[in-house]
Amino acid sequence: MKTYKLLINNEHFEARIVEYSPTHAKINLNGTDYLVQIEEDKIPNIPKLVVQEKAVPLAPAFSSGADLYSGEIRAPLPGVIVTILVSERQEVKKGQAIIIIEAMKMQSEIASPVDGKIDKILVKERAPVKEGDLLMTITGAEIKAPSASKPPKPGFVEPTEKKAVTDKILRAPLPGTIMDIKVQVNDYVNEGETVLILEAMKMESDIYSPRTGKISKIYVQKGDLVQDNDRLIEFED
Repeated sequence: MKTYKLLINNEHFEARIVEYSPTHAKINLNGTDYLVQIEEDKIPNIPKLVVQEKAVPLAPAFSSGADLYSGEIRAPLPGVIVTILVSERQEVKKGQAIIIIEAMKMQSEIASPVDGKIDKILVKERAPVKEGDLLMTITGAEIKAPSASKPPKPGFVEPTEKKAVTDKILRAPLPGTIMDIKVQVNDYVNEGETVLILEAMKMESDIYSPRTGKISKIYVQKGDLVQDNDRLIEFED
């Protein structure tokens, strides 16, 4: 498991998600394991507060080692995109909140590391993301030459040395429960179209098709519990 180096209220923490399920999570914080029970809401139709308590705004990629002056805004930890606060071509200031991400039932603001202009927004609201996923790119005087690597597609997992991913297979971006399946075998879908609804960390997220094509196989059913990188849908070649 990766170690997340957190800075909250000027205090340093090292945290690892040891285990996660819809009912509980085991978190190692500074060497000590904590079992966190996730309670199911008992009273329906309770209105949500308009203003919620948020964590201290976090600089992007505080644990991934990414260059803050690369123009790349990456997810600092696994979570779900709650709100995108800016639009493409919008001018932003250093420290300005640009995205709100929810992780472990806590919402955190991701701030712009530099003055600049939003170039590309590569995620959608309600999309799950993994640590290091590219969320946005920024242009400006402080930005270095852009990376030659291509940005990942929204809602899709980047290939890694341990987890091979191809466009033919759509895989779970994080652990959760399948809440709804929007497609059937032999359906023809477009790239970016919602094909599944995944509940992760008590929040429903849209899972998008990574390609345009015909669905040949669906590996999951409504209510299934899936783990990170489990196969969800297969497309025809």
